[in-house]
Amino acid sequence: MIYLIGYMGSGKTTIGKHLSKKLNMPFIDTDKLIESESKKSINCIFHEFGEDYFRELEYKLIRRNMKPHVIACGGGLPIYNNNIEYINKNGVSIYLKCNIDILFNRLNNNLERPILKNLTDFDLLQKISTQLIEREKLYNNAKFRVNVSNKGIESILREIHSFISSI
Repeated sequence: MIYLIGYMGSGKTTIGKHLSKKLNMPFIDTDKLIESESKKSINCIFHEFGEDYFRELEYKLIRRNMKPHVIACGGGLPIYNNNIEYINKNGVSIYLKCNIDILFNRLNNNLERPILKNLTDFDLLQKISTQLIEREKLYNNAKFRVNVSNKGIESILREIHSFISSI
C-alpha cells in the first residue's frame, strides 16, 4: 500500500491518481469511497452523525484487507485512532507537504469541505495555520516527505518514484 497523507488541498487525490497509473495500481480516495459507500456526502455525514462517526468510518476503511492500492487519505485520517502507526506498519506513507499560502488559495471558498464552511478569509487562514501546526507533528511521521509547493505533477511523481524504488 502507498498512503498519501497531508493537509486538505495538498494534492493527495491528484497525485494519487497519476501515481496509480504510473505504478499500474488501483487508486482509492478515502473520502470519495466513504461517500460512495454511505451514499452521503462528507458534509452530510458530519452534519447528521458528527466527526467521531466519520473518523470511525475512516478507521475501518484503511484496515480492510485489500490488495495493494495507492490511497489518498483524508487530511485528518492519520491524526486519529493511531492511524499513522497502522499506515506505517502496513505500507509506505508519503507526506505531501504544502505551504500555507498555496493551501489557502486552493481551499478559499471551497464549500465541499465541512470544516471550512462559513469561514472568513482571515478565519480560514488561521484555521489552516493552526491545524497544520498541530497535524504536522503526525504527518512528519510518514516514511517519506515531499514538498509539493510550486512543483509540477511530473516532478512530484519522480520524487515519489525515487523513494519507492529505494525500498
